Amino acid sequence: MSYPFVVFPDPLSAVVTLTPDASGVPIAGVPHTDHDGRPGQLCTVPAGTPTGQGAALDITAPGYVPAHVRGFLILADVPTPLARLQVDDVNLTPASVDPEVPPVNPDAAPFDIINHVYETTRPNLATVEGCGRFTEDCATALHTEHSNAWGHVKKNPGQNQYNGHAVDALMLLGASPDTSPGIYDIVFSSASPEAKPAFNYAGPPDYELWYYPAAAYYMGVTKAGAPVLRKV
Repeated sequence: MSYPFVVFPDPLSAVVTLTPDASGVPIAGVPHTDHDGRPGQLCTVPAGTPTGQGAALDITAPGYVPAHVRGFLILADVPTPLARLQVDDVNLTPASVDPEVPPVNPDAAPFDIINHVYETTRPNLATVEGCGRFTEDCATALHTEHSNAWGHVKKNPGQNQYNGHAVDALMLLGASPDTSPGIYDIVFSSASPEAKPAFNYAGPPDYELWYYPAAAYYMGVTKAGAPVLRKV
């Protein structure tokens, strides 16, 4: 039998995802009204999922800091099938900073914001430094104006980087109404005479590589494999 897992996010329109460690398959929340009339979202845990193992709960919404918690997924059969998450791992996201670039239309799409940053700052995208600074300005603008789930892609020593992050890419951890989570290239042919603003999906998000603001934090993992925020 399946097990209902009910949460009550605020706002109700938030994207809710429950991912049991046993399967690694995300379970999307759907609108639901609880027995007492309270509106929320329902994630249906499939039959055969083991009880007492780890699971992650992610809740995202445009304009809000993403919530990511981990715990033990407890499944009960009596008196009726029910799933609960016994949370024991909570990570906070650092407060965002004010953008250095004047804001654009609040309903603008990510590429509109990227182009606005380019037109406002006129960076030299033919150089690594110019691309790196442009990426930082775009991260600030997107994080502040579009979704707090926007951040940098951490790079290690020896990799092509600027200030510890990708020189031409950003990452969106959680879904927004107009953009899927993932890593996005924001400069075409970076550090070359042909370089120009872009917005191209490059791959899925990676909690271990995300951080914001620049040169401050990144998303690492504990020994148990749980995401955790660390200083660069």
